[in-house]
Amino acid sequence: MKYLNVLTSVFLLTAMITACGTEPEPVDTEPQVEDPMITEHGPTLDIDESVAAARTKMAERLDIAEDEIDVVEARRVTWPNGALGCPEPDMMYTQALVGGYYIRLQAGPEVHAYHAGRDGLPFFCPQERSEQPRDTQHPTS
Repeated sequence: MKYLNVLTSVFLLTAMITACGTEPEPVDTEPQVEDPMITEHGPTLDIDESVAAARTKMAERLDIAEDEIDVVEARRVTWPNGALGCPEPDMMYTQALVGGYYIRLQAGPEVHAYHAGRDGLPFFCPQERSEQPRDTQHPTS
């Protein structure tokens, strides 16, 4: 009988400890909708911030003042793949749609293309590699 009392006590004690443990994590029942302009690192640059960054980069690259640079075009686009409209020869790219921006800036007679992906960070794309995006979302100019 004493053995049965010890087993019952151990069982009850184990049940009490388990019941007093941490509560289970709540389950997120909201559907997860991916925004093509949100990265795992958080929100991206918006179109105005991306244009400003492109102007700064172009001014530094050409060693000119930012006020000498005009915005010819800036729009939100969907690139057809990971090349972001600026493929390099002999490179392979992810074949998935990528949200981003297509920006064209002018200094003097020359127009320069800047492309951006999900993060909105623009990069210079030489004219010989720059592909104009096929579809556009939310034109801004």
